[in-house]
Amino acid sequence: MKGLKDPVVFISADTGGVPSIEELANPNGICVAPPGLGILTQLEKELGKDAAKLQPTEICEILPPLIVEDLRLARELEMKVEENTVHLRMLDMVYKNLYVGEEGLKSVHFLGCPLASAIACMLAKASGKMVTIQKVNVSVDGQIIEVRYRMVES
Repeated sequence: MKGLKDPVVFISADTGGVPSIEELANPNGICVAPPGLGILTQLEKELGKDAAKLQPTEICEILPPLIVEDLRLARELEMKVEENTVHLRMLDMVYKNLYVGEEGLKSVHFLGCPLASAIACMLAKASGKMVTIQKVNVSVDGQIIEVRYRMVES
């Protein structure tokens, strides 16, 4: 969202849809810092560039080796773009316990864990669009987490 300095997560008080940048000044909900803001900063530092200078397709190519080999935040990571949708598949991710078991949190299904959130922020910066987490699938053993993002015009 081009009018904001840093990425934010908007949590709506109703289901009236995604607000415009002007509506965020007086929203019917709350804006909070994304859980992945710190990881986003680290990813941009490792890449040596601002995500706003990348395309979503580039992010899908350069993030997997960075996250798997350099930062070791997951054993495997796959990303693909289909129009305004991005599919993410992570195997043995460090934040998997946030999705399953007694620690399984409801908030990770719409905010994302720190890694899924950081990827959403990168996609938002690269596309200049709002990004929502449409769906999260977790395997029975919690080893595979799939996230579907949607990039929406603001």
